[in-house]
Parts: sequence; structure tokens; C-alpha cells
Amino acid sequence: MKKGFIDSQKLKISFSILNSLVILLVVSTLSFFFLKYDKNLMEDFYKENCTNLTNGYAQTIDAFLFNYTDTVNALTPFDIADLDEKQIHKRLLSYPKEKINQDFECIYYINRDNKAYASDGSILELSSYSFINEIFFEGKTYTISDPFISPRTGNYIIVFAKGIFNKDGAPRGVLCASVNLQTFHHKIANLKSTESETISIIDTTGSFILHPKADMMFKKYTPADEEFSKYSTDYLSRSQSGCIETVNFNNERVTLVYQTMEATGWTLCVSVARNNFDSFYYDFLKKLILITVITMIVLLGIEIYIMDVFQKKQLLATNFDPLTNFYSRVHFEKESEKVIKHYPNSKFMLIECDIHGFKFINQNYGVEPANKLLIFIADKIRNFTKDMNACVGRGFADHFYIFCKIDSVHASMKVFKEYCAQLNNDIKNYEIPCFMKYGIAFSMTKDKEKNVSITELIGQASFAKSTLKDNLINQYAIYNSKLLEKVNRERYIETHMEQALQNNEFFVMYQPKIDLHSDSIVGAEALVRWYNPEQGLITPDEFIPLFERNGFIKKLDFFVYDKVFHFLDSQVRNNRRVVTISVNMSRNHSKPEKFVHDFMNLFKNYSIPRNLIEVELIERSFMNENTLKEFTELLHKEGFTVAMDDFGSGESSLNMLTQIPVDVLKFDRTFLLSSTTENGIIDQTSANFLETLIKLSKTLNKQTIFEGVETESQRDFLKSINCDQVQGFFYSKPLTESDFTKLMEGK
Repeated sequence: MKKGFIDSQKLKISFSILNSLVILLVVSTLSFFFLKYDKNLMEDFYKENCTNLTNGYAQTIDAFLFNYTDTVNALTPFDIADLDEKQIHKRLLSYPKEKINQDFECIYYINRDNKAYASDGSILELSSYSFINEIFFEGKTYTISDPFISPRTGNYIIVFAKGIFNKDGAPRGVLCASVNLQTFHHKIANLKSTESETISIIDTTGSFILHPKADMMFKKYTPADEEFSKYSTDYLSRSQSGCIETVNFNNERVTLVYQTMEATGWTLCVSVARNNFDSFYYDFLKKLILITVITMIVLLGIEIYIMDVFQKKQLLATNFDPLTNFYSRVHFEKESEKVIKHYPNSKFMLIECDIHGFKFINQNYGVEPANKLLIFIADKIRNFTKDMNACVGRGFADHFYIFCKIDSVHASMKVFKEYCAQLNNDIKNYEIPCFMKYGIAFSMTKDKEKNVSITELIGQASFAKSTLKDNLINQYAIYNSKLLEKVNRERYIETHMEQALQNNEFFVMYQPKIDLHSDSIVGAEALVRWYNPEQGLITPDEFIPLFERNGFIKKLDFFVYDKVFHFLDSQVRNNRRVVTISVNMSRNHSKPEKFVHDFMNLFKNYSIPRNLIEVELIERSFMNENTLKEFTELLHKEGFTVAMDDFGSGESSLNMLTQIPVDVLKFDRTFLLSSTTENGIIDQTSANFLETLIKLSKTLNKQTIFEGVETESQRDFLKSINCDQVQGFFYSKPLTESDFTKLMEGK
């Protein structure tokens, strides 16, 4: 923070009080003239006050909980992963009392056998508690338990736990501290500002864990009055926040404000009797009217004067982030809007950036190292923008914003890319490894009548950055209409894929395979297609890559298998001609035994010979050669033929010829595309190479098939080099089941 700045927290509190008084007095003056005609307006104001009060309570309670959690974190020895259980127990016993939160009843270390070593020297055998399981089996780093009975004291306690991990990242134990529920109740009870308020807390199951009436503890409640029966504690625990009218246990009308607390997911409920509103309404008008006008004028005058002095002297620390000295988010938007208004016909660039996995960094390295990292990044941003006359701001946590006027998008992106390269190089030498992500939005308008909004640009940049998700290859994304259309298209596909599968919108087509020696149909490849009633035909290149990313492709694979088995079974039962059908196994199947088990369970539902099914593996999959080999051997064991699809498009094709015992090599269509000249002739160098590949395949007793045969010259060439089969548009495009059947029967 710059020298001469006033403490931001004190200033914030002072001006919050001052502003609240001014707003309250202004509203009270207006109320005298208008509220007697519109009581609803006053009620809204009353509910807003109740909501603000509840927000304050919620923030204070969350602060208590986070303070407990931070204390547990501070108690964790940096070398605890290297200590055995006796040494850890000794550490617990030796913690200085002045470093331990006085609210803590006891500190424990719990091992994976649920044995708890307590700071009072006792050792307990625990049953399986949910907060322990959340760390050992759900991968959480920190957790706060719901209240439960302490096996040590018999009192209800809340546990604040942190996972302890081995050097390889595996959970080893849980370090936790317990707080007596009565101690927690006492803290909350002291928050009440008036006796007319009732504070209660509901856990995530809808049960009270704090209530003024002891007999309501750990129970649920539904109002007896039918008008309000829907506002049960179950309903409140499932809702995020709200302000409602209902009845309390004494059947008295109350205003109830509820809000989910960030730290635990519990629901804080504050109820105020409705008669308070009547008193609030009439007393407000009677008692404050005399001093409203005078006080308002005085306070407004003081506030205007102080704000003017502070702004002129640039001492208003709340306009700046105290850690980086960048603008705060709100002030950043104000200053950026000034630039937009001053240069209405200019081009602008907005960059939003953050640190990938910053929450993980904060939890694992600690707050102070994380703050140092933020300062390090801020210094790099400051150097990047020092000659740009840019507005730079910091938002929540690790979010930074850069806004500037530009002359050229191309030139600006060149500078940005140089900055990224330099920062990435600097980060390599930094003590905490990290990865930056950027969203970029440009304003290109020259229309004076069209207003450019900084909030809109931030939203666009944030949206662009969100499309990167966990992508660690691309560091930045630029917002444009095509990006929005692409994301919306993908969202549409993802939200309709399950429904499409249930409604049989997916269907199978068959592309014939031709034997080059007899020029007859000897097989076909099953290809999936999607016809959506709203969108029409959705092409495989749109949905297949997306399904591979989200895992839905595995369901779709088995849908295709079932359709193919059913088709072949029907052909066999009706004594119609059948040929071998090849089905694709997507790259997402990574467990050979599970895949073959599920495949066979489906296959056994039909009475078809196994030689009619060929499974195509993809060379370009994410599996290693050993996994591909295991798939092949298991499928061979069940009597199926195995083909290597897209052969030649990967990085280790020649090695795979000897390592993976597939029966068929299916050469990728890119071989023909890259080898065919504009005149439709295979160039000699490529021809020699392809002939060598075919000979090598024959030597290894592999059948060969080429995809993408589209011309007669391609067909003749492949026939001349002794290729076994081909498929492609020269012979036939993919056909529906009925058309394929007719083609086989010569109709």
C-alpha cells in the first residue's frame, strides 16, 4: 500500500456507518410522504434490514469457523508426513497452549485405522465418521463436521479437520480439533442485537444444531399452520437464501430470513416477530421525522466534504487493493468507463486472468506464500502494462483485470503473446509452480450510438476463459460470436444426449467393405449417426469428439453394438445373407477385462456366429501398447476378429505391427489423400511406400483394407499392390440397414 494511505478496514467501517445513516435518514424522510400510501415499500425496506442483519450474522459465524480451520492449519507441522504416529502424538502433547485456540476442547490425530491420538494423552478407537471418510475416500483437504457426540467426553462437538498426506499425495491421517457445541452456541448467542430476534442453525439434513429451545436440538420442524407448512426445516436446508413470512413454535407470525453459510453448507435462520414491523413502521415515522431533515443535511455535507478531500489527495484506500496496489474491482470498472467515454470511437482490449488451481496453492502452501505469488504475478502485469496507459484491477482472490485502448488487435496480441512467453519463463524459476489462464475480449465498435459496457467486456472475457476449463495447452481464449455459438452448440448436444439415446435418435449405418479380388461385398463397418427432431442431422465430427471428452461415448458404443447384434441376429434367423460387421471401440475404454466382460454379456443375448463380428481398435488411442495388446488377446480368446483402425496415423505404427497381434490393418484415408495428385493419380514415391507397407503386412499375416477409396485409379492401384479390401464412396456411401440388406441381396 502506498505511503500515506488510511487503513482500509477502519475507513470502510467509518464510511459504511456514515452511508447507512444517510440512507436511513433519506428513506425515513421519503417514507413520511409516501409510505402511508404504500406500506409494501416500507415492508420491503424492513425485510432488507432483516436480510442485511442475517448476512452480518452469517459472515461473523463463517469467520468463527474459518478461524478455527486456519488455526488447525497453523498447527500442522511442515514435516508431519515424515513422522510416525508416536512422534505425532508427542507433537500434540507439546503444542504451546498460547498457540491453540481457547475454544478447542481437544486436538486429535486420526490414522487410517480410525485410531485417534488426543492432545490430552488418551488414545481412542473410533467408528467411521463422515468427516474422516471425506478426507480418506473423497479427496477433501479440509472439512468441518456436523455436530456429533464425542466418544471421549460424551458432549456434542464440532470437528475441524485437515488431511495429512504422504509425500506421494496419498491421505495418511487427519489432524483435527474439536469445539464443544455449547461453546459454539455461546458465541452465537452473544451475536444477538435485540431480544426480539431468534437465531437458529439447521444442518444439511434439515435438523436443528442450534436452537434457543433445548428440546428442539437435532430435530426437524414443520409449521402446523397449513399456510406455512411448506416452510419446513427440510425446505430451508435445500434453499440457498430467502426472506419469508411464517409462524414460530408459539404460532406467532414472524419474518424469517435464512441463508446458507459458506464454510459448512449449514443454514442460518433469523426470525423477528411481525409486531416488530408495526412498531418499526409507526415509531419510525413518529420519532425520526423531527431530526431527519437536519441530520441528513449535516451528514450529507460532511460526507461530501470528506470524500472530496480524500479523492483529491488520492488517500481513499478502499479504491485500491492493499496487497497489489491495483484498483479494486469496483474502482477498476469506474476508471475503465471513464476511458470508454473519453474515447468513444476507439478500440479496446480487456484481459481477465487467474492462476489455474490457486485454491490448491492456497491450501497446500499457505496464505502467505500464496499472497507472495499474487504479488509476483502483479509485478509482472505491472511491467507488462507500464507503457500501455492501462487500467489494472484485482478482483476476488487471484483474478486480475487489464483494460486499455489499442490501435491494432494484431499488434496487441503480439505484445500479449510476448508477455505470456516471458511470464512462463519466469514462472519456471519461481518456487511455486503455476499456470496462468487468460480470457480476452475486444471492443471494435465505431458506432457512436452504441454504448460499450466494461461489465459486458468483463463478462465476455470471463466466458472465453471458462471455455479453457482444465486445458493446460491453451493459455488464453478470445471471445467472439463463433466461440459463443460453439459453446452453445456443445451445451445443446450435452443436454440432449441422454434423451437422444432413450428416444432412439441415434441410428446405425453400414458402409460396405469390398474384396478387391472378387469385387464383392465381404463386410461392412457400422457407423453411428444422430438425427435430432429440432436440429436435424448432427454430424459425427460434432458429437463424437465431445462424447469422447465427457465419457458418453462408452454408452453410445454399446448402443451401436446392440443394434448391430440385433441386425445380424435377424438376418441369420431369416436365412438372409450375412457378412462380417466391424464395430468401433472408442479410445475411452481403458480396462480390457471390463470391456470384454460387458461386451460378452450383450453378445450372449443373441444367436450369431462370432466370426460375424470384428472389433476395430484405434491406434491413436490414449492407451499404451500393452493395453492394446491385452484388448486384442482377450477378444481373440472369445473368438472375435480384431482390426487396427486408422493404422498409420499414430507415432509407432511399424512397431505395433509386431507387438499387437491384430488380424486386420485398416489404413487411414489420409494415406490416399496425401498420395493422390490433382490428376487423381498416385505419385510414384507414395506408391512405392504403400506397396512396401502391404508386403510387410502380408509377411506378418495381416489382412489389409484401405479407407477413403473415391476414384477408379485409387481402386486399381490398391488392387495392383495386392491390398485385400477397400471401402469408400467409389463403391458406396454408408447405407441404412434396409438399403444395405438390399445391396447385399443384389436388389
